[in-house]
Amino acid sequence: MYKNIFCARILLVENNLLNQEIAVEFLENAGATVCVAQNGAEAIDLLRKDHFDCVLMDIQMPVMDGFEATRLIRADAALAETPVIAMTASSSNEYRERCIAAGFNDFISKPFRPDMLYTTLARWLEARPQQMPFSVITPTSTIDTAWAGDPNIIDLSVPAELIGGNKLEMREFALKFLTSARYDLTKIESALKRNDLSALGTLGHHNRAPAIMVGAMGFANLCQALELGKDSVNMDQARDIVSQMRPLLDRINEQIDKDLA
Repeated sequence: MYKNIFCARILLVENNLLNQEIAVEFLENAGATVCVAQNGAEAIDLLRKDHFDCVLMDIQMPVMDGFEATRLIRADAALAETPVIAMTASSSNEYRERCIAAGFNDFISKPFRPDMLYTTLARWLEARPQQMPFSVITPTSTIDTAWAGDPNIIDLSVPAELIGGNKLEMREFALKFLTSARYDLTKIESALKRNDLSALGTLGHHNRAPAIMVGAMGFANLCQALELGKDSVNMDQARDIVSQMRPLLDRINEQIDKDLA
């Protein structure tokens, strides 16, 4: 139970629409007021115009990334004391150390869960002056095995645990993932035509966490292969990875239609 901490104003800096929607829902369910920025430059602009109790900052974003934005926050006397929490799918100790060196206060790994998000925020918001009381109770995790499926396609027990077992809400969540993934797949295919391994790596990183959140581990693994392969994969290997993506999304769509109709 977390008391008197979630009536806060939180700035969410995240350019993945599905991640945005999930984080905003979790935070607003806990009583927070949430403002969203698409990149670090937007975040700096909003912070200089308004007060926020905490910033949840993605790392890899266009225009200005989370590292540079956080350095600017720490260099501004009016903003320097604002808690800034990194949100990233890269969870190695080396990456954590890089985040702390850049000025982040803490670290949340993607895909994030409500209890992990609330617990981390509690550490940085509980010292604020008292607000109107609000409590969040995070229940013990209970996986509904009735939804279990093939994680290489989609394991619906994952979103069932994350957002609850309401079939309509699960279908909406899964279809939002598909829409986002198909939109980015056009960018991936375009980067492939340009032989741009760097862009492929960035797009792979961008899509990996949402795929994990929806239980599509096969697609997440393909995204990770692109992300990690920007320094080690040749173009023939990249073409093989990308060639598997659209057929897999079609299979995920078929499974959603079958199980969540």
